[in-house]
Amino acid sequence: MAVNATRIAVAALVLLGAAACGIPVTGVPVPVTVVPQVPVTSTATVAVPAPVYVQPPVSAAGVVIAYYDAINRRDFATAWSLGGSRIAGAGGFTKYANGFATTAWDTLTVTDVRGSTVSVVLSAAQTDGTTRTFSGTYTVSGGVIVGSHMTRTG
Repeated sequence: MAVNATRIAVAALVLLGAAACGIPVTGVPVPVTVVPQVPVTSTATVAVPAPVYVQPPVSAAGVVIAYYDAINRRDFATAWSLGGSRIAGAGGFTKYANGFATTAWDTLTVTDVRGSTVSVVLSAAQTDGTTRTFSGTYTVSGGVIVGSHMTRTG
């Protein structure tokens, strides 16, 4: 029995010595104290970027159609921004908008599109019951009418 007690004592001393020297000892349970981490919260304000809406590409014909749709709705500010400002000539916005005073309704027919050039026939019903007709082209660039060549045909 003394031999077994001696072996156990020697083994314990070896383990203690190895642990004291920093040599890892495998198979020996060691009590570990775990300190829980306190969650960190922040009160900083983070700027959220504003959403960016990208308009889908608009065809040249779509711009000309939108232009006449705005005129028919008497939304001359939109028509002006779609290119009215570039094709109105001198006189500014007020003269441009007043130029449609006798127009009751515009009927637009797109007859051809070649790249940025849109060929149209326009029938403009007047407030006195008459109709004026025009034909010609509009040039569109960057979603805006940048030029026109219209001729009155009737």
